[in-house]
Amino acid sequence: MTGLRLSNIGKSYGDTRVLSGIDLDIAAGEFVAVLGPSGCGKTTLLRLVAGFDRPDEGSIALGDRQVAGGHVMVPPEGRGIGIVFQNYALWPHMSVAENVGYALKVARLPRAECEARVARALDTVDLAPLAGRRPADLSGGQRQRVALARCLAAGSDLVLLDEPLANLDVHLRAAMEEEFHRFHRESGATLVYITHDQSEAMALADRIAVMDKGRLLQCASPRQLYREPADATVAGFIGGGLVLPVEGLRPMAGGLAMADLLGTRVRLRCHAGEIARPLAMASTHPADIQPAHPGEAGIPARVIARSYRGGSWSYELRPETDPSLRLPMVLPDAAAPPEPGARLDLAFRDLWAIPLPGTSGPGAAPGHSSSSTTTTHPTEQFQCA
Repeated sequence: MTGLRLSNIGKSYGDTRVLSGIDLDIAAGEFVAVLGPSGCGKTTLLRLVAGFDRPDEGSIALGDRQVAGGHVMVPPEGRGIGIVFQNYALWPHMSVAENVGYALKVARLPRAECEARVARALDTVDLAPLAGRRPADLSGGQRQRVALARCLAAGSDLVLLDEPLANLDVHLRAAMEEEFHRFHRESGATLVYITHDQSEAMALADRIAVMDKGRLLQCASPRQLYREPADATVAGFIGGGLVLPVEGLRPMAGGLAMADLLGTRVRLRCHAGEIARPLAMASTHPADIQPAHPGEAGIPARVIARSYRGGSWSYELRPETDPSLRLPMVLPDAAAPPEPGARLDLAFRDLWAIPLPGTSGPGAAPGHSSSSTTTTHPTEQFQCA
């Protein structure tokens, strides 16, 4: 197994800065998703790791071997990396078995060894009965499994996956997610999975590296990203999060703090190094906003709109203390759901105090800071130049 280390990676195309100061360590055998919207630099990062492009600054190492940086530039064929492309990149005139064994043939391995490795790889992805078919005779999911088998047969310790589910129907994606899990478990390879779909990243990866505008914002486990975003951009992107201003933040023992939110005193979670501040930002999610229990202090709000989502209702709420603000809420289906115009007292069941820019928040990229200081909607925050 081979780990991957990116150190202060920078890349420009002409006057356009595409990547800046990327630092990322991926352990051998780890499954890491690189997540971000189109144009954020994630595919450029994949091209640098694969050896298709040279970084302008920084270095790339596979295990203990530097493959890019300074005067070093190992070509793609010398890196031993497997790549699964979005369009599968299969030879249309070759059979499944020939596609899987092509790299072995080019490497001039003995025929018996080639056939044995191809057979093992096809067995692993359950395609042995289709070894003689051409790619045109396969479904999208089967073609993707051929691409995975090709990496297995080549014995790649590091596999790059460039949005591999983008061309598949929705009903095939869940099955292929399980296929990737199995591939990772049985191959033991280090996987770097490029995607803009956070549901894929959350379901598959050990850690997720979130990128925006050519910078790495945070790399952490899916749960930590959801519960403890390092800045307002990550908070607004992951899980449809909401970022709200709070006043009078006062840390307490046990990783908790108190603050005023929309005129009501609330409790928040915070990181260990949190300090008292007059103004701060807090993150939450629609599922964490609920009607207050009888007798519980809550934030008064009016229902502006609602929509049925099949088993649940989505609401848009307007807090009375700030009529310009809109709060989303999701509730299970009920016999008498609140009607538009109804007044509710709201309780926030979970809030996270977003760390100050430049402080050591959970999984924050080294040297990263955020300039966000106002309430924004996710679609307004997570944009790329």
